[in-house]
Amino acid sequence: MTKTLNKSLSILASGLLLSTLSACNTHATNSSAITSLASNAFGPTANMQGSQAAWINNNDVLLASESKGLIMLNKQTQQATVLASGNYEALASTPINNTTWLIATIDNNQDNVVIFQLDKNTNQWQLTELTRINSPKSQPDTVCLFNNKTTQTVSAFIPDARGLITETIIYDTANNKKTNAPLREFTGISESAGCAVSPQTNTLYISESDIGIWAINANAESKADKKPVLLSAPFGTLSTEIGALSITNDGVLWFTSTQNNQLHAYTPDTKKLANWQLSGDLSLESAAINYTQNNSASAILYDDQTGHYIQSTVPVSPFKQQTLNQYNNTTHLLANVQTTPVRAFGDAADDPAIWINSKEPAKSLILGTDKRRGLMVYNLDGDLEQSLEVGRLNNVDIRQNSTINNAMHTFIAASNRTYNSISILTVGQNNQLKYLNDISTNLTEIYGLCMYSSATGNYVFVNDKSGLYQQYKLIEKNHKVTGKLVREFSLPSQPEGCSADDQHAQLFAGEEDAGIWFIGAEPSDGSNAVKIQNTDEHLVDDVEGMEIYQTNSVRFLVVSSQGDNSYVLYKITNSSDAPSLTFAGKFNIVNNLSSGIDGTSETDGLTVTATPLPGYPEGILVVQDGYNRLPQQPQNFKIVDWRRVKKALK
Repeated sequence: MTKTLNKSLSILASGLLLSTLSACNTHATNSSAITSLASNAFGPTANMQGSQAAWINNNDVLLASESKGLIMLNKQTQQATVLASGNYEALASTPINNTTWLIATIDNNQDNVVIFQLDKNTNQWQLTELTRINSPKSQPDTVCLFNNKTTQTVSAFIPDARGLITETIIYDTANNKKTNAPLREFTGISESAGCAVSPQTNTLYISESDIGIWAINANAESKADKKPVLLSAPFGTLSTEIGALSITNDGVLWFTSTQNNQLHAYTPDTKKLANWQLSGDLSLESAAINYTQNNSASAILYDDQTGHYIQSTVPVSPFKQQTLNQYNNTTHLLANVQTTPVRAFGDAADDPAIWINSKEPAKSLILGTDKRRGLMVYNLDGDLEQSLEVGRLNNVDIRQNSTINNAMHTFIAASNRTYNSISILTVGQNNQLKYLNDISTNLTEIYGLCMYSSATGNYVFVNDKSGLYQQYKLIEKNHKVTGKLVREFSLPSQPEGCSADDQHAQLFAGEEDAGIWFIGAEPSDGSNAVKIQNTDEHLVDDVEGMEIYQTNSVRFLVVSSQGDNSYVLYKITNSSDAPSLTFAGKFNIVNNLSSGIDGTSETDGLTVTATPLPGYPEGILVVQDGYNRLPQQPQNFKIVDWRRVKKALK
């Protein structure tokens, strides 16, 4: 997993982390001078008991009311239409197309979140309930929507009274259909006043009334660490009683503070905070903003003092944000199958390998390490067939050839971090894995591993975190396997993933923070490794798992680019000195809603085979998934048809 861990700040009512929060606020904001704004009533004023508004287009605004329901109001004519009667609080919207929007709000009568589809047909508005989301025995605090262009889904974030946040996919935009698929659950704050998601930066913002505003990565394939963005006194410059949040299309975050009747606009790119004072005896709880064509914005605010909505004109222009394209030239793929999760949450699953049953390919196996317990064995459908608790295995690899003198002509080797050893296993005639023995090493912190076979023997490469590599020759005698140390060499810093090409006697090794190295795989090939690929805009450290996909005509090195949750394909070309790697494509794996399989992230190990398997005529890719979602479960492995991977080739 990624070595750098972001420390989240946990704020409890009984114990604030004063020094930490004060330090965090030094980068938070550069506030502007405060300008006074006038306001006037907007829409119905009698017994509204509102909470939040949402702009649907330049003329129409949707209002939430705890007494009258959901009301559509035309800004020009002030004509109000009740679209749904009831008791609704909080409001979020996102467009699906020019005539259809998704609406999320809290139904206080049922203590759940209701998702509506809003359509405009021949100037008539129609509201249709799509689904409801229930928090387990908990009242929702607020709700916001994330229109994720990468995964082509819309999800709802719901902070609730437990202090937890759930994310549920509510719409599949790729197939234009509703859904209700729990994605994940993570720790939020004690009481959320509002939330909003920036699709420009994939950031979830949450307001905590008396503390400030927090930011969380909205990408489900990530850690949900909270970071303070803006803090209230005495930790920052904001007043207390921060209200609901909203985000305009330029990525600017808007919110109000009830205590001083101010409207605020925070620009994440520049970390600047603009402030406006609303005149009059008001108690502002929310603001919805829409830019107009005359270098100003129209604000619809809810005033709890009068109990109705007001409107104001804000002298501000849209912020010109630089286009963020994290996945530029990245192909989005779907996994076909996923394995049974490992036993417990945490950093456990790490590296896969594929054993081919040459007589009955359908009975081939996927092996996966659980670095807390041992080796897990799955069938091609991803079902757990066997588990061998032989120690904390980190990496695993397989060789199958006629020189191996056992029933299935198979050696399986794994780096065992419990004993700093190499665990040796094989496959019995009943398709069951069998542990043979361990080979001791003198490494102090064994880590990565891969295997190599040639006419000179069968070998295991192992490394430790210092950068040291050792090569052991496997020797069979009396059903026991011993290892002879035949070579050592080093990389400048911590390695892990490696892959050997048996046909060309080549070893490719990843240096996690720096790139990819090459050295000859034979013991006689010396100790001088050559760097052939640096980390760059395609390969983002950590450089993790790697494996060679090889046919009669072409070789590709598939590498886990852990830093941006993706994978890089390199075409391998031989030269006189060292092979060269040519960038051939980049892809990530996103949610497969129809199969209930989430995307992948922070992949450690991976493996690939070009051997045809049932349903996979060109082989498969298997990758570890650092965050298993849809729903949230312990880590597992994903299986991808190589024909899908080929779509990423440039």
